[in-house]
Amino acid sequence: MKQVMKRIEENKRALAATELMTFIQNRDIDARKRFSFVPCMAPFVMGFSDVNKYALRDDGSDDPVQQMINVHSREDDHHWGMYLKDLRTLELNSSMDLNGALRLLWGEDRKKTRQTIYGLMGLIEDTNPRVRMAIVEAIEATGDVAFTRFSELALEYEKATGEELAYFGKLHKDLESGHAMGTEDVEAKLADIALTEEEEKKALTLVDAVFELFTDMFAEWMAYAQSSTKARTTNKVQVAVTVKTQKALSA
Repeated sequence: MKQVMKRIEENKRALAATELMTFIQNRDIDARKRFSFVPCMAPFVMGFSDVNKYALRDDGSDDPVQQMINVHSREDDHHWGMYLKDLRTLELNSSMDLNGALRLLWGEDRKKTRQTIYGLMGLIEDTNPRVRMAIVEAIEATGDVAFTRFSELALEYEKATGEELAYFGKLHKDLESGHAMGTEDVEAKLADIALTEEEEKKALTLVDAVFELFTDMFAEWMAYAQSSTKARTTNKVQVAVTVKTQKALSA
């Protein structure tokens, strides 16, 4: 697994340099505005529970590596509740009707987010536990990159508002170790997993594919953040023009 872990670290560095991760760390922008991408995450956050329950988990297996994955999947399949809590805290729990919500979450400009879930399920399918664990480690590495930065932003937000965030804050970050959860001495156990040459080649390909999915998804979230900021600016200008016009008419 040594070469796989090395490839994961290389991909982590590239993911950390993406525009979304840079945007999140930009203290020149108000913390609340940097969280503007949060609503469009919903298909991923909710779908990731299904990845754990229905793709990664195999309770019928007696393979020790698969059993590690099973334990991890149970640790990781219910974090969406914290996400829903943060939507309310961040005042991003919109009162839009069902049609509007469906357009937001299943529209063309949210396809990469949905495809990340479908893609992960496709990558996991027909893998043995050792290769599947490489996928788990790649997914957890993306979480380590993202939640390290999310939690830093959450701390800024909490200091400014006095409101604590769960999914984006320390509570969730402490659960994102960067490795499969729930197994004691997991790093040592991972180091002991031996891959055949064929398995290693497949694992490296799948690790790269995981990071490609997340890179594309992060780009989509960044585009949403930019469009949200632009929309707010336009609305403010429109309101200002309306007020000015009303004052002129009443003069």
